[in-house]
Amino acid sequence: MNNSKTTCRACKTGAMHEVVLTREFFPNKKRVTVELLESKCDTCGAIRVLSAQHEENLRRLAARKSQYDGALMGEEYIAFRKRYGLTQQQASKIFGKGVIAFSRYENEEFYPDTSTRLLFELATARPDVLKELADKAGVSIPLWKERCEDEQRSKVRPFPVTSAKAQTFGEFQDTLSTVSEGSHSTLIGAHASIPWIASMKAAAIEALTVDFINEVRAA
Repeated sequence: MNNSKTTCRACKTGAMHEVVLTREFFPNKKRVTVELLESKCDTCGAIRVLSAQHEENLRRLAARKSQYDGALMGEEYIAFRKRYGLTQQQASKIFGKGVIAFSRYENEEFYPDTSTRLLFELATARPDVLKELADKAGVSIPLWKERCEDEQRSKVRPFPVTSAKAQTFGEFQDTLSTVSEGSHSTLIGAHASIPWIASMKAAAIEALTVDFINEVRAA
């Protein structure tokens, strides 16, 4: 990455030149090398990472995941912990490890054994597992309520009121003509093949059915 010469902010006289810093990781005892970029002053030796270099470094660090053979990167442990507002000590306690274990995982000074990694992945995919582990360890999860609210919001689907209704209203009317009043289960089953309906929860489908019945009655 070409770096146009920039005056050093530290000494005000030197020029910054791009240099490469090599960082090594050892997941599963496999050596993974990443070349990171930074700028160094040719006069005072001050080091600075420019914004463009920072973005490129993040891309290069993320790309190393393909060489990890199932192991987790330090950034993944950090992201998990911050998502729930946990300290390193709290996270270590939840997973039954020593006080500094998570610090070592995050810095990749040490990699957890397979059973710990699998438990971590399960807790990441299943928040209820994390909660149960935390409760048993006597650890309160600071952002548990916020993450539960996020989960609820992610399950709420926009209610298809206009275009989707227009496309299927005729189909609903056809079925309504053969179904007795209030027979919602028949309607639900009859239209399970309609894509946007098939993807909805049963309760949402029933609510939609009632809406259609009321609209037909009002017509």
